[in-house]
Amino acid sequence: MSQSRSYSNFPVKVTIEIKGTGDVHDVVDRLVKLYGDANDQGRFSCRLLLPRGDIKTTQLSKKIGIAIQTGLLLGLRKNKLKPNIKEVRYVHDEYHYGWVLANPLVHEEFESSK
Repeated sequence: MSQSRSYSNFPVKVTIEIKGTGDVHDVVDRLVKLYGDANDQGRFSCRLLLPRGDIKTTQLSKKIGIAIQTGLLLGLRKNKLKPNIKEVRYVHDEYHYGWVLANPLVHEEFESSK
């Protein structure tokens, strides 16, 4: 089984589709809240779907990814939360890049179940 196919089946609590840079702030706020609620139990997991297509779309996805990563780390620090996230980026399907963010325990369970 290929890496991308297996990660498209990664069990997550929520999947968020991001269409453009205007979604970044809301996505970051949602991720910080999800992390704060779920990580105490070691259960944080989510999938972000970013646009995939031509070169321009790929460049946009890279910018969105950097903005989300920076915003998430700042949001966690502001809320005095310690980041404990393993991330995997992969090609989800023809129209999306996938980005799985999960507690390392969730990731280990997935890897051992393959």
